[in-house]
Amino acid sequence: MIICVISVVVVVIIAFITVSRIYNGDFFFLAPGYSKMDRHLKANINELSHVVDALSELDYDSIEIRKPLSREEEKDSMIVRTKNFFQDGSFNFDCDTIPIPDELLGSVEILYKSGVQVISCGRNSVDFTMWSVMDESRGIIYSRTGKKPDGEQLTEVRQLSKENWYYYVHNFEKAKARNPHLFE
Repeated sequence: MIICVISVVVVVIIAFITVSRIYNGDFFFLAPGYSKMDRHLKANINELSHVVDALSELDYDSIEIRKPLSREEEKDSMIVRTKNFFQDGSFNFDCDTIPIPDELLGSVEILYKSGVQVISCGRNSVDFTMWSVMDESRGIIYSRTGKKPDGEQLTEVRQLSKENWYYYVHNFEKAKARNPHLFE
């Protein structure tokens, strides 16, 4: 009986160490908080700023760079969207996949290794998603306008230690419960 208990404990410890190494000492199931995001910002400010500056120079309505899930995926590409307006005032988005510019690739790789999963860029902000599960994601937003981001699904936004940088929590279900009229 004691040997079975010890065997189970050893297997659990080995699994714990393996999972911890896979996720760089972080536990993927634990959502990172404000303090962790601020430490990440301070440790990676050069790469984060470089990505913000480079993406700001590109002429697209939105850009998305996702960390590849496997080696087979195209890791050096990004999805770009441009808005096309029609005479009746309506619009649609054209979506293309293009290579990540060479001057940006090194910084993106460093950010992937530091835990960034998705980099998305719109007209007013650049978002760095660090954690995501089901309907919730958390990360860092750079505000190009200097104003606090206020998306309808952002349930928490707090200024980080650097100007124009914010910690965010995006939660679809909580936002829908708080403001059901926005989701009708």
